[in-house]
Amino acid sequence: MHRVLATLVFVLVSAALLGAQSSPTGSIRGVVVDEQGAAMPGVVVTATSPTVPGVFAATTDGEGQYRLADLPPGDYSVIGELAGFSRVVRAPIAVRTGLNLVVPLTMKVGGIDELVRVRGETPLLETSNATRSVNISGELLRATPLSERREWYSALALAPGVTTAEWVNNDKLIYVHGADQAANVVQIDGADVTNASRSGVSYVSLNTDAIDDIQIKTAGVDAAAPLGLGGIINIATASGTNALKGALTVAGQPRAWNDHNTPGGTSSTVAQLQIDASAGAPIVKDKLWAYGAYRFTDLTTGVSRSAAELEALRALLPGYTPFDSENRAHFWFAKLTTRWTPAHQIFGFYQEDTNPTLVVTPTAEHPSRESIGGMAASFRVNSVWSGRLTTRFSASYNNKRRETDDQDVGGPVRRIYRNALPSSGRLTGNGLIVLAGNPLASELTQPNEKTVVAFDATFLAPHLAGSHELQAGVYVVPAQHQGNHNIYVNGGFNQEESVLRNPASLTSGLVPFHRVVMSGPELTTFRQRTRDAAIYLQDAWRPTTRLTINAGVRIDRITVQDAIFDVRAQESVDVGPRVGVNYAITADARQVARAHWVRVHDQPGLVTNVGSTTIGQQDLYDLDLNGTFETVFVTPPTLALTANRTIDPDFHQPFINEAGVGYAVQLPAGFGAGVDVVQRHYRHRPTLVETNGRYNGSVFAGYLDETFNEIFRATNNRWNSPVYRSLELSLTRRAARAQAIASFVRQWRHIGGTWQLNDPASFIQPGAFANDRGIGSTTGTTSAAIDTNSLSGTQMTQRSTASAQWQDYAFRSGVVYQGPWGVALATNYTFQSGIWSGPIVTRLAAADPAFGPATVTLANGRVVSNPLATTIRFAYPTRGEGQLKTAPLHTWNLRVGRRFTWRGTRVDAALDVFNLTNHDADLSFQTGANQTYNSLYGATTFRQLPRSAQLTLRTTF
Repeated sequence: MHRVLATLVFVLVSAALLGAQSSPTGSIRGVVVDEQGAAMPGVVVTATSPTVPGVFAATTDGEGQYRLADLPPGDYSVIGELAGFSRVVRAPIAVRTGLNLVVPLTMKVGGIDELVRVRGETPLLETSNATRSVNISGELLRATPLSERREWYSALALAPGVTTAEWVNNDKLIYVHGADQAANVVQIDGADVTNASRSGVSYVSLNTDAIDDIQIKTAGVDAAAPLGLGGIINIATASGTNALKGALTVAGQPRAWNDHNTPGGTSSTVAQLQIDASAGAPIVKDKLWAYGAYRFTDLTTGVSRSAAELEALRALLPGYTPFDSENRAHFWFAKLTTRWTPAHQIFGFYQEDTNPTLVVTPTAEHPSRESIGGMAASFRVNSVWSGRLTTRFSASYNNKRRETDDQDVGGPVRRIYRNALPSSGRLTGNGLIVLAGNPLASELTQPNEKTVVAFDATFLAPHLAGSHELQAGVYVVPAQHQGNHNIYVNGGFNQEESVLRNPASLTSGLVPFHRVVMSGPELTTFRQRTRDAAIYLQDAWRPTTRLTINAGVRIDRITVQDAIFDVRAQESVDVGPRVGVNYAITADARQVARAHWVRVHDQPGLVTNVGSTTIGQQDLYDLDLNGTFETVFVTPPTLALTANRTIDPDFHQPFINEAGVGYAVQLPAGFGAGVDVVQRHYRHRPTLVETNGRYNGSVFAGYLDETFNEIFRATNNRWNSPVYRSLELSLTRRAARAQAIASFVRQWRHIGGTWQLNDPASFIQPGAFANDRGIGSTTGTTSAAIDTNSLSGTQMTQRSTASAQWQDYAFRSGVVYQGPWGVALATNYTFQSGIWSGPIVTRLAAADPAFGPATVTLANGRVVSNPLATTIRFAYPTRGEGQLKTAPLHTWNLRVGRRFTWRGTRVDAALDVFNLTNHDADLSFQTGANQTYNSLYGATTFRQLPRSAQLTLRTTF
């Protein structure tokens, strides 16, 4: 511990000389020469933009080199000035978030009042590192009809290496190179606004007017980037300038403007009113600027229900009337920027985006309410001490969280199935048709908070076998609180399962067969405090003007304190080396080759439960369906479980080993193209290994400690590892009248290794391990006792965290064109192959006695289920064979608009049409769709939104 503290102190001191952190800004660098090509020292180089406050300046060194660091996104004019020479202006230069551009200048002899204007194509390619990233401008985001709800994160789907899925209420799930949708890191102006429990991008909501640029790093991330296996997303926001500027946008979509694409059922229609307002202005001219943005949304979303689902609801719930999801919310963003001295830029923001939604699932009788989001705030100082030394300091806080309530429905959750099947001495529901009664088994609150403090610097060092850009920094998460507190509905009797008397008849009546009674009304299932103290060092070495070699390392010391058991759940030092090469094939850097190898660790704050913190429960079964619950299984409370029996002392962060190669070219007319190949190994994922079971060969014989049933040890999965490969193509264009982006990704995946210890399949079907299609989640878990690769296979079909990201290929494009007479045209097209079902499983007529009886009576008299007495089997020799696939997704959106100008005020009117062809693909499998014995075998759900239209009016001043 003392050595770590000493290291941190050393880095804090030395960071005055070295370093860099993830930033919302870009940079311009280059060499200034005279007409004979000789380097020119002492030239003052400035950059200004009409959309960015302040003036950025640097002076060339003895080799004529200059560097303009920390430039917010915008179109800049770069000006070179020196007595005895004409002023030279290069414009426009489009600076993007995280992009480092090379802009050389040539000075001509003349008077300082003479102007030499150089017009050429702005450089597009990154020349300083091998990171794979894509930028999406706020202008492109706002002008392209990406989605009916106009969320900022719809733009992420345009990036190569990204696939998407839909969830309840048409929320979008974003997957990057096979990583789970909760593995993405979201930053605003470089501040981490990812919530402490690592949820999806929808936890951040913004008026899109507030966005200048979005960069998503998808591969080869450098050591300065925050930990995370998904995309590292950085949103650069707008700032006020010396001129008063603003916008007001109203988007309306009446319900009547929706078509229908679910015959006999209900469609996912969208009816909404959305108002966006934003403004920026100077508070003190040339010194202090303010910017603010606000969004109001009033949204009603229809629920996709098939004709069969609607028939079941009406038959089993007399008087049932279909209802919709509702969402009314206010989102706020405010920002101050100051440049009181030329050397120091200070800015901070406050964001509030609590988003309450009425959540509806297709087969539910009642909705529940879910609220996600919260507040975030950040403070940042960027300083330029000289042409060689820059520093940054930032601090941020967010309390993004999720809370649910049952809308006072009362009673238990009542799940109604077509039939019930015996398994391990219990009855298991088969073919869920209606979720009646309470929509929730428990209400959830999350005490999530995250604080981040970072300091870094960058030092340019010439004359060391070329030049070096030395970087180092400190990234500290001093406090990250997360937890789940459950309040069980109906006083603890929170679940009841029933079955139809006649599976073929919805009107045959119901027979309850399973009830769950909790031993108390509420429980904090976990609560943790996580700390991460990281240092990183890296160097961008340029031995020649064309070649850059990046080498770096990030070292994170991560601790997790379990607040329930008051024990240390994790204490690890995780080392992530990075190596990258960037080579300009041509002297003008219009063709670039790149390669990288990196080890990147997952975000801290995994749910590393010390014990299985259950409140205790009784499962009551009526096995013969005669109305008497004669069989009772008691699960004892486990709050007294001790840490040394459930936690691996060597538990550490999971990581990926990633390698990639790529080629990028800048083409005429503002086009850029690229091709990349990426391979990832997801290693040492968190998992739970059962340690209390007692086996005689392949026969279950009870438990070692009969006080408990299973005892799970939280550890790293060293037995198997998902392997991901992709081929990615991209094409972009940025010109005065047109912007475009298109991407294609082809994915391959498989799981390498074998079953983990005590997985039932390791006893029953050991040869079925291989899997190369729907392989389940790459994240792993220590919060659930069911591993995603277990025998049932059902965990691999869950919509939100399992096989949803495993599309074989996806193509997406967005094009915006500003024509003559103010006419605006834009289109967005998506084609994505269907998702795999996950392993297909079947059922035996009876359990195999070779693995023991259905139940085992312990020495203390308790009766427990035999986990090996399952009747479930993989239907094919391996888990990958025979998998089903949903239909491919086609979506074509179109915008037609026109710009009007009246007394200096600009008004843009546009009509958007979504899903122009009214395609009707179901986007997910229903739970149980991979079970051959299930009435829902092969059934799909969550149909894409139907054709609809939306009118947008926008005025800017």
